[in-house]
Amino acid sequence: MSAGDWSSVPSRGHGDGQEARLDPPTSAAGTADGRVHGRPAPQYGEYAPDGWVNPVFVEQERAERERQAHEAAVAARESAAAGPGPGAQPSRTSSGAAVPTSRFGKSPGDFLLTVMLLAFGLVSVVQSLSVGTVASGVRRELELRYTTLEDPGALTTAALVSAIVTVVLFVLVAWWSIVRLRRRKRTVWVPLLGGAVASLVTLGAFATVLANDGHFVAWMMQNAGG
Repeated sequence: MSAGDWSSVPSRGHGDGQEARLDPPTSAAGTADGRVHGRPAPQYGEYAPDGWVNPVFVEQERAERERQAHEAAVAARESAAAGPGPGAQPSRTSSGAAVPTSRFGKSPGDFLLTVMLLAFGLVSVVQSLSVGTVASGVRRELELRYTTLEDPGALTTAALVSAIVTVVLFVLVAWWSIVRLRRRKRTVWVPLLGGAVASLVTLGAFATVLANDGHFVAWMMQNAGG
């Protein structure tokens, strides 16, 4: 190769004597990171497959649900500690309709009926304590409708047993009713049940006396076919 041929080789430096370097990977159509001018950087998860969920959003939603549940629990505890306001207060159903509620019992009607039945039961208890009067009344009715008894004194024992059971039942029914009323539960059936049990006990006590009375049993056998 002749000396003149070396002149055709491109120079490795610039005219100022510095070494030639490659330009950075930028151009009119790109940037230093290789993105095209005018195109925003992709968001996190933008090119994720279908069904992919951003775990950051999932964690945020879970934290929000826990916060709401905690606030609701705190509000419920504060409401229970403060207790209901005096008198009946309206509540609302899912449809938005106002429904009257009571401070005691399931509803104002339930509270009123329960109190009335308890008052009636108290009157019955007081009357049952007059054992002699109750026994005399039963004896008179039996003699008018059926026959005289061989041992009328046994009616006094039956009346005493009935009075004791009635008092015990009334105390239990009153206590149970108060507990349910304070918890705003339906309570009207409690005194009804107590009254039914007391009636069965009283009937059973007097029926036992009649079943063991010779005169009454003989009369029943004579008039059984009539």
